[in-house]
Amino acid sequence: MLDNHFGADDIAGIAVRMFRSVTDRLASGRYHPSIERDLMAVAKGLSSGYLPIGGVLVGDRVAEVLIEKGGEFHHGFTYSGHPVACAVASANIAILRRERLVERVKSEIGPYLAQRWIELKDHPLVGEARQTGLIGALELVRNKDRREFFPERGKVGVICRDICVANGLIMRATRDTMLIAPPLIISQTEVDELVDKARRCLDLTLAEVRRQGLL
Repeated sequence: MLDNHFGADDIAGIAVRMFRSVTDRLASGRYHPSIERDLMAVAKGLSSGYLPIGGVLVGDRVAEVLIEKGGEFHHGFTYSGHPVACAVASANIAILRRERLVERVKSEIGPYLAQRWIELKDHPLVGEARQTGLIGALELVRNKDRREFFPERGKVGVICRDICVANGLIMRATRDTMLIAPPLIISQTEVDELVDKARRCLDLTLAEVRRQGLL
């Protein structure tokens, strides 16, 4: 079932990035081997965001109950299965397969990003640097040794986010957690540029936090 509505993305936005950057792990259940997935929300990862599309993958166990108890699995809408959105998704998935982009992330770019991203953990503002696939996060803290958060959670994150934008880097702030999710086609040279810019922005954030008396 595919649908060119963004509802599934709203329900499980993080699943979109997981689908895009660590698809193989989701498919194989490596994150939670004991869990068998009955439902999976998918959205702009299908089309790489070129056209809106979303859907829910339904396992047999759920579908069979719906059919048995309801007589029919009603899941159609007047805007479902738009041919343009589905054609774009189909072409995009073909490119992902042909160029083996997910496999490249697993074997080459993901490990390289992990190696470079962890270098940021030595920064005075970073309490933790973590990464999986092409998703990375930095926890900004007031006291590195005690991993003590800033009293007004989110303020320093916004400062850092604005500095990143001003310096040509997209790094999203969720409270004081800074997040990256670069595209599958990113190169090692671009990973180096990303990490170098992140360190520069952390330095500028530290200076601004001190200027405002937050440290």
